[in-house]
Amino acid sequence: MLQKLESVLHTSNGAVASFNIVDLGMARAILTAAEELERPVIVGIAVRHWEKIEAPSLSRSLKDMCEKSSIPTVLHLDHCPPDKFEILEEAVELGFTSVMIDGSKLPFEENVEITRRAVDFAHPRGVSVEAELGAIGGIEGEAKNVDATSPSLFTNPEEAARFIEASGADALAVSVGTAHGIYTSAPEIRFDIISRIAGVCPVPLVLHGASGVPDESIQRSVAAGISKINYFSGLLVKAMDTVRAQSQTEGNDYLAFRDLLVEGWKEDAKRQIALYSVEDQ
Repeated sequence: MLQKLESVLHTSNGAVASFNIVDLGMARAILTAAEELERPVIVGIAVRHWEKIEAPSLSRSLKDMCEKSSIPTVLHLDHCPPDKFEILEEAVELGFTSVMIDGSKLPFEENVEITRRAVDFAHPRGVSVEAELGAIGGIEGEAKNVDATSPSLFTNPEEAARFIEASGADALAVSVGTAHGIYTSAPEIRFDIISRIAGVCPVPLVLHGASGVPDESIQRSVAAGISKINYFSGLLVKAMDTVRAQSQTEGNDYLAFRDLLVEGWKEDAKRQIALYSVEDQ
């Protein structure tokens, strides 16, 4: 069943897993994993991949899969930069129930302005809006190595409260020590900042860059106030590990190989979904 972002985040125990996908096989793996665990899930497409995967055509089938799912499902557009606002508009018209506008590289007031523009467009059409405040390291959508110790611009709790009041966003991605990509060393999460933001910010908080974060840090992040966790690079690693393992296999049974990919993604997704729902354990 297809739902809005805030309705899923406000009614779920623990944090809800959000997985970006690049094809329908990956989407099927994610939805099957969530259905087997009877947990809500967020399925997303990153703007970075929009044209490469022909997202407008793929989205029609993806929306149908989400609508037919037995668990609450959000169809999400991830990391839309201000200069690609037309993609956000297109996603809303295609039936996405959540969009993320990423103005985190802009000055505070300009970030508020572009987020308010997204809210004013999306809310009348029944669509939720996620925004970002602070600088999350790495390159979103690429499973490249990233140094977790590199300097980050952490989200300021007082600014977060003012940002939500001024922008009207429904969820806020925060910078607390994670990064997009594959970590070369374990990230040091600022749980104190998460707790401070959660104490003053009236909307659910989002953690990006979960691939490779230690389980204990994930659990502490959820306990501190994180409600949505984004996971993508790990799925790419799982896919390429499968490709490499099968590279010397004889035969041409592509469908059997594709089933291996889907099964690998499903097991990885199940592990993440269960880990994030720590309050159920």
